[in-house]
Amino acid sequence: MPRKSLAEELYADEEDCADEGGHWIVVYDFEGKPNPRFWVNLRRLSTLGAGSRLLQFSVYVTDSRRVARVAVLLARHYGASVEVFRAEQVNP
Repeated sequence: MPRKSLAEELYADEEDCADEGGHWIVVYDFEGKPNPRFWVNLRRLSTLGAGSRLLQFSVYVTDSRRVARVAVLLARHYGASVEVFRAEQVNP
């Protein structure tokens, strides 16, 4: 059996997280160039959580609080400064 990725391990560890509805925005910043494994794990996380995607290189959006928490843990693991926000989508 193949080894689980870091994203899959963190996602499994957060199964007790209350998955509140809403839109979650994770903003992260690396001092230098991020480790390529960060991007691999972030893509894997996107396959685990529906409605999750990279909005731009430093912004990740999701409809799952659980996925947002894992994205924060991943970014911190690879050395980023991170902020997470709960947002309401408004159509002007």
